[in-house]
Amino acid sequence: MSRRAAVLLPYAVFLILAAVSWNRWIEPFVDTGRELMVPWRVSRGEALYRDVRFYYGPLAPWLAAAVDSVAGRRFAARIALAALVAILHLEALRRLARRLTTETLASLAASLAVAVAFFLRPGGCHLFPYSLDTSLAVAAATGAVLLATSGGSSRRDRAAAACLLAALLARPEIGLAGLGAITLERVLASDAAAKRRLGWLVALPVLAAAIVYALASAGTPAATLAKEGWLAVLFVPTEFRNVYASFAGVDRPALRLAELGLVLFALLAVGIWLVLAAIAAARLRRRSEAGARAPQVAAVAILAVAALVALRPPAAVRETVDLLPPLVRAVPPLLFAAAIAGAALRLRDRSRNSFVAGVPDSVLLLALLFAARLLLAAGYVGPYDGFYLPLPIVVAVAMLFRAAARVPAQIDVSPRPTAFPGLVAASLAVFLAARIGALALAYRDPAWSRVATPAGSLFVIEPLAGATRDALANLSRRVPPNGSIVGFPEAGFFNWVLGRTNPLAQDQFFPGHLDRAGEQEAITRLSRMPPDAVVLVNVRTAGHGRAAFGKDYLEELDGYVRSRFRPAAEFGPGAGSSPRIGDPGFFIQILVPAGRPAP
Repeated sequence: MSRRAAVLLPYAVFLILAAVSWNRWIEPFVDTGRELMVPWRVSRGEALYRDVRFYYGPLAPWLAAAVDSVAGRRFAARIALAALVAILHLEALRRLARRLTTETLASLAASLAVAVAFFLRPGGCHLFPYSLDTSLAVAAATGAVLLATSGGSSRRDRAAAACLLAALLARPEIGLAGLGAITLERVLASDAAAKRRLGWLVALPVLAAAIVYALASAGTPAATLAKEGWLAVLFVPTEFRNVYASFAGVDRPALRLAELGLVLFALLAVGIWLVLAAIAAARLRRRSEAGARAPQVAAVAILAVAALVALRPPAAVRETVDLLPPLVRAVPPLLFAAAIAGAALRLRDRSRNSFVAGVPDSVLLLALLFAARLLLAAGYVGPYDGFYLPLPIVVAVAMLFRAAARVPAQIDVSPRPTAFPGLVAASLAVFLAARIGALALAYRDPAWSRVATPAGSLFVIEPLAGATRDALANLSRRVPPNGSIVGFPEAGFFNWVLGRTNPLAQDQFFPGHLDRAGEQEAITRLSRMPPDAVVLVNVRTAGHGRAAFGKDYLEELDGYVRSRFRPAAEFGPGAGSSPRIGDPGFFIQILVPAGRPAP
């Protein structure tokens, strides 16, 4: 593969998947309302944290608010901002991969990161992320370790410091993770000049971030910042911890370990298959080069057939195929195993070499921190995989290539099975094609349906699409242009696309978001500034430990709404007599003030 082709391949995969998934990235009723409304409210003069509650750093809302101020409420403008961050993230991954392995193999590693993690639903798609702050922070932290380990010059360290500042202002815990990884690498290294630069490399981003956070927090009570602001990272509610445990797979460790065992068995079987093909190729090469290629082609072809069967399994084997968890499930545990083994060797030899040969310590440490968020559950679709999995994939694939190159010398056969590394690369290329195929099948399912809004069109899966269209039409007639809408547990999508305000400080009402005092404050605001409509959307939150708004959490707020507002319209298959959030069928219910006549 030429150098130009190697550089372009990850971007080609990105463009193919962007085209396949076009306008199918937005989940209207999970996190999207927050991501749309918080910046828009800031662009209209409301103060972040004080007037608008937000759990992350201020960078993403400020950037998106600037986009809204310039371009107005347009999905295309927000997507363009997210795409810019995604491309910067991809380029950082590609350059890191190039530092870890050859140009061609680095291209394959970066392409795999895109195909596996950049276009996941729900919420994990880089073109409309569940959290732009998370997308920014992960991209910036990845860029920081790339710059800090790519030559050790003052100029690159200044760029790394700027990346660390961006990460700190987006998600402080991710910024601190990147800062800690770089610090540990510099402290343990023998480069005296790099150590001298460490002081300002650490101090400047932290000091600048502290000033920005102080300015952004001015006028906001410390209790609000701790409960519903950026300081919540230090006071994590139980419900949030439940979500973290679920996405990491440690909530059900026995099941996840059993799934991991299945994945390791499958990967071992593939490895043995490739070794046997490489041995056969080495022996046939004595007769002819063409004969040596036959077992290699056959081995890769059989893997391709297996991938096709997994994509479209016949009915007879569908249940069996569905039992196999995603193969990337093995990435976080294997990374940790390699790091532990490398650390043991380093301590034994008392050397200053990297923990894992060929992988800078800061890169490995940041990959491990990201992998820990997905420890036993990597590969499930969802927001965390989309942003925390790419760097571990790149590092793991580079380590795999390095290990594959050593295998021929470790096998006691003659002649050496030198084709094995190439077969490993070919098998990963098959996996890459399979991932592209799987996403194409998912995003081109007939269930997708177009939803037109004043802010642009998007595609949504039925029956959500039909209910959303009907609710949009009803709300646009029912709520005047200067009116307001409140949604539970989240309906900011309607506020933003219709340009209607929200009188409450919150745009999400999921478990852990409001304590008793916050619930009472919301009720007080509703009584003082009643909205023109209340929208209830049947969204469950099982991962939090409490699933249904009004049944399992915020019962008093739900009771107040139902006592002061009457049902006016219902849409979706779950609509019927007094639907409640948590019922089986999806629905959107619109309520209006009880004393107000119908329009």
